[in-house]
Amino acid sequence: MVWVVEKKVFHHLLNLGFSRIEIPVRVKFEFEVKEGNFVHDSISFQILYNRSALEKYYPKLKSKSLEKAMEKTVKKEIRSYLKARGYIKKEDHLGF
Repeated sequence: MVWVVEKKVFHHLLNLGFSRIEIPVRVKFEFEVKEGNFVHDSISFQILYNRSALEKYYPKLKSKSLEKAMEKTVKKEIRSYLKARGYIKKEDHLGF
C-alpha cells in the first residue's frame, strides 16, 4: 500500500457569454495505490483559486455554481491523470 500525493495546476474555462476566462486552479490530491492499482474511494482533493479576484472583477458571478463547475473540471482532470498513469481503466468508477 502506497499513498500518492500530487500537486497540479489545472485550468477551468469560464464562459461568461461576452468573454471566456481561463482560471488557474491549484489542486492537491492524494490517493492510495495497492499492488499498482488505484484503491476506490481513497481519493481526496483540495482546490485553491483566487476567489477574491474573481468576485472583484465579476461581481455578478454566482460563487456556488462556480465552485460546482470547478469541482467538475477538477474531477475530470484527476480522472484523466489516473488513466494516463495506468492507475485506472476507462470503465472504473472513482467514488466521485
